[in-house]
Amino acid sequence: MVRIGQRRSPALPSTDDQEARRTAILLAATRLGRTREIDRIAAQEIAGEAGVALRTLYRYYPSKYHVFAAVLGAQVAALAHRAGPVQPTADPAEAVGDLMAGACRNLLQHHHLAHAMITSTQVVRAHAGATGDHAMRDLILATAGVVHPTEGHLRTARLVEQVTFGVLTWTVGGELDASQAVADVRLACRSLIGHGFGAAAD
Repeated sequence: MVRIGQRRSPALPSTDDQEARRTAILLAATRLGRTREIDRIAAQEIAGEAGVALRTLYRYYPSKYHVFAAVLGAQVAALAHRAGPVQPTADPAEAVGDLMAGACRNLLQHHHLAHAMITSTQVVRAHAGATGDHAMRDLILATAGVVHPTEGHLRTARLVEQVTFGVLTWTVGGELDASQAVADVRLACRSLIGHGFGAAAD
């Protein structure tokens, strides 16, 4: 059974130097995660690769699983940044399908890292409960052109995110290959958004 230490909230950086150290930790984990399985990576090794003390890593991330879950969060943030201003779209399902398919392809470029990010996110969520992180949901809504979401919009966006995470879980577990994952995510977006957003907007 995975053990991730005492439950506590990670510290947040309050200075540029602290933010730089936290970024260095995430970049180090990304480099190591591309080369081998998470079970063969220790928190001490991530700290060494980042050039910080182990206690510094633990200040921001209680375990290596928190580190790799944060790497996934950083990739979602980068995805939102790359997306830039959202243009009006006549086909929300197609727009969101492109977004999520691209995200899947990007995440699955490095199998070991994808596995580390997905499994670590599951471990952290199981340990800590709800995170209150709605970055992916909000990006889905924005991509679909939803400015003032109803409860129906929120539910549909949440389902798209949940299905995509499930597809990624199956893929890193070896049940699907990357092309199947992308096709499944596109189908889910067409099925969910084609009905859900249209119904929610009525």
